[in-house]
Amino acid sequence: MKNILLSTIVLVGLCAISNAQSLDTTFGTNGTITHTGIGNYFYATELPDGSVILSGDYETSSVSKAVVTKLKPDGSLDTSFGSGGKYVIDQFSDVDYYETFSKAILQPDGKLVLLYGAEYDNGIDEETISVRMMRLNSNGSVDNSFLGYSVQNVGEDNYPYGIFRLQSGKILMYGENYIMRFNENGTLDTSYANNGTRTIAFDINELNIIGSAIYLENYTQKTLVRLADESSSNTKIYNLPQNSSYYFRGNNIYIHKYLNFSEITKLDFNFDPVSTYGNNGTAIFTEYLGYDFVFQSQGSILSSDSIPNYDQNGNILSVDMAYRRINPNGTMDSTFGTAGVYKINIPENAPYNYYSYDYIHSNGKLYHLFYDKDWENNNIYLKRSNLPNEILATENATVIKEIRIIQNPVRENLILSGNLRNAKIYDMTGKETGISFEGKQTSVERLKTGAYIINAVSDSGKKINLKFIKK
Repeated sequence: MKNILLSTIVLVGLCAISNAQSLDTTFGTNGTITHTGIGNYFYATELPDGSVILSGDYETSSVSKAVVTKLKPDGSLDTSFGSGGKYVIDQFSDVDYYETFSKAILQPDGKLVLLYGAEYDNGIDEETISVRMMRLNSNGSVDNSFLGYSVQNVGEDNYPYGIFRLQSGKILMYGENYIMRFNENGTLDTSYANNGTRTIAFDINELNIIGSAIYLENYTQKTLVRLADESSSNTKIYNLPQNSSYYFRGNNIYIHKYLNFSEITKLDFNFDPVSTYGNNGTAIFTEYLGYDFVFQSQGSILSSDSIPNYDQNGNILSVDMAYRRINPNGTMDSTFGTAGVYKINIPENAPYNYYSYDYIHSNGKLYHLFYDKDWENNNIYLKRSNLPNEILATENATVIKEIRIIQNPVRENLILSGNLRNAKIYDMTGKETGISFEGKQTSVERLKTGAYIINAVSDSGKKINLKFIKK
C-alpha cells in the first residue's frame, strides 16, 4: 500500500560560504536541537525567510493526530505559528484511525496548501481513507475562504497521493489512476478534462513537474511518462533501468542505477542525456554511493549510506552516516571529508535512530532530522553540517565569469553583465515564478524576499544558472 506521507523531501539552497564539512557545534546544545514530544515529520518546506514548515503526525499506541510545525531559521520552535508553534487536527479518538498531513505547498502570498488524511484500519475491514484539501494562513490559522476538496471513506486505490502548484496558480492533485485540477480557491476546475478529473490508463506511482511539463511514473511498466502539460495527450517515454531510483532537481532528472556499484545518468527535461555530465551523460563509480541523494544549489550531489561499527563479539557499537559528494560534472569530489567521505558517528546508546531525513537549507548547510528510538516519545533531534563550497565544472565556471549579476542582492531590477536568452526565474523549490526575459535586465519587484535561480542560455549557446537574493 502506498502512503501519502512516506516520502523524503529535498530542499535546495544557495552555496554555503563555509570551511570544511563538519557538524556545526554552534547549533543548539553541542550541535543538537531537541524538540520533545512534538511529533514525527516526513516533509519539510522552506519559507522565504529561512523558516521551515514540517508536516506529519503525532502518534502513540492510543493517540493519532495530524500536525504541522514551524521552526525558525535557528531551529527553534516558532511559537507565533498556530497554537504554540503547531497546527493540529485530532478528529478521531478511535485508535484505528491514523491522521497525518502531506507536504505543505507554499503559495506566493505565504499561505500553505496541504492534504489532511485520516486512514481507518481496524485490521479486519477494508482500509479506507478520508481526505481534505485545506489552506493555512502564514500564521498557522485556517483560511476559511479556501473551499477545499474533500472525499470520505474511499478505498486505498482511490485516495490522493499528493498535490502540486502549477505555473498558472492552479493546484494539481493525483492518485493511482487519475489527475484532478483545482482553482486557486480550492474549488474543482470543471473546465479540466472530464469535469475536473483526467483518468490515466496506468498505475501512477509518483508525479513530478518541470516547468509546465508533467512527469508520471508508470508503476507497472517501470517507465517515466512525459506530458507537455496536464492536458496534453502527446507522451514521451523513458524506460527506467532495473535497480534504479530517480530524482528531479531543477530542469534535470538524475537516474541512479545501483547494484554492486553506482551509475548516475543526468537527463534534461526531454529525457535526453546531458553530454557535459560524466561520459556523454553517465557517470560510473567503482562503489555503491548510498540509498539517498540531496542536491546543493550548483548541482553537486550528496549521497548518504550507513556503515555499522562492531565490537569483537559482533555487537554494534555505533553507525557512521557516510556522505560522498559528486561534482556538477559527474566526477567524485575526493577533497570532501576524509578521502572523499564525510562521516557522522551515531553511538548505539544515542536516544535516536542512526538514520535521518536530510535537507539542504538556503543557508547552504545540510540539516539532519533524527527520530527517537521510542516512536511514542515523538521527539525529534535536529543537527546540521557545514559544507564547503562546490567545485564547479569547467564549463560552468567559464559561464559564470562570462555573465554575472551586477548587484546582488537585488531590490527592484535584476541587471546582468551580458545578454541572456530564454531566461526564466525559479524559486528554490524549482517552481517557476512566472518571470521570463531576454537581454540584460528585468524587473523582480513583485518577487517576495528570498533566494531565486535564473535558468537561461548565453549568447554563446551555453546553459547557465545564476543565483540571486531578492531583498
